[in-house]
Amino acid sequence: MKKVLIVDDSKVSRKVNIKALIEIGYETIGEAVDGLEGIEMLNTFKPDLIISDIEMPNLDGISMLKKIRENGDDIPVIMVSSIVNKHMLQEVFKLKATVIKKPLKTTMLVNAIKLIER
Repeated sequence: MKKVLIVDDSKVSRKVNIKALIEIGYETIGEAVDGLEGIEMLNTFKPDLIISDIEMPNLDGISMLKKIRENGDDIPVIMVSSIVNKHMLQEVFKLKATVIKKPLKTTMLVNAIKLIER
């Protein structure tokens, strides 16, 4: 079973992600409320996948992803955001991650995970 870390400041969004992951047979091993906590949990739990919001306090998702990549970690990351623009997409793709738009639907998450697992 794949282990997933969810990084999102919204408790509701984290619960939606967890429900979608359970439906497709994935296990949520941690929930972080910002990028700083996400990096700590990444180092502690060693997940197979991170699903992260982009807009968060303290350390946003893109900044968290930059730090993860700077540390040499190539863990698959799916970024989720209600606001997606060209600049954001370029930045996320440059950091070798995937973006899906909120509101998250299970089919969208499944498709993003399938792309990553190729």
